[in-house]
Amino acid sequence: MQSCCRILPVSGDGRLQLLRSQQHAATAKERDRYCRLAVLAGHREACLMFCFARSDFFEDHQPLKPFKSHGIKVAFYGYYYPSRYADLIDDEQRAFCCSLYQFKEGENHGIEFFKACMSLLNLDDAPYHILFMPCSDEFKYARRFKRLDWYITTHRPDLSSGLYDVDVFESRDSLHEAKGGENRILERNYRITGNIEGKQIIIVDDVLTSGQSMADYKEEIERCGGKVVAAIFYGKNRYPAASASDKGARVGWLHREQNQGTDEMKE
Repeated sequence: MQSCCRILPVSGDGRLQLLRSQQHAATAKERDRYCRLAVLAGHREACLMFCFARSDFFEDHQPLKPFKSHGIKVAFYGYYYPSRYADLIDDEQRAFCCSLYQFKEGENHGIEFFKACMSLLNLDDAPYHILFMPCSDEFKYARRFKRLDWYITTHRPDLSSGLYDVDVFESRDSLHEAKGGENRILERNYRITGNIEGKQIIIVDDVLTSGQSMADYKEEIERCGGKVVAAIFYGKNRYPAASASDKGARVGWLHREQNQGTDEMKE
């Protein structure tokens, strides 16, 4: 039996208190409860917070669960939230974003991410060649991936590293720093110089956004004779979903509340 509820008016201070309560909630269940109450009370940022807190509600793809994209198997380690949303995510999410940023800067070797995602691909025993996604310049490319190159070379006889198969010959804008970066296609600033003909390739990159950079790299690899079978990413960019707009999230949330028969905020 569905419950009917009437949302009681809540003052601006009350809405802010609900939002602060969910930010400091001790458990995911408690955070979810306070966040739902804040949305129903009309806090404008609570809709975004719910979107970020409940990826299962808004996202088609989840961390460490492979899916197909552009004809290949894809896996990612966790969600990355742009820095402008830092106040809307919880401590665990912020810690992951920090670890991803450290990976981008070469301060985090990324071995755990690499091992976790590679184990999910369930590929056969054929030898695989790892190619790393070219960065905005040669220095960042080497800094970001040199420790994974070391790990593959010294600890993974089933794999080979192609760090030096790619020549990043000039600098370009970083995709994540470019205006409208999630929709931009940047000029190719690299060339594949190694012999990859006939090799089965797995692409490694830091962040998956639209997948366009992966598709472009795949096209270039296959033009050079390689066969891309999979791609793994440390993180997947999360932007506010269209369904997390004020109206959409409130309607969806209220529907969920009613279906669950909760008694919160009912008269």
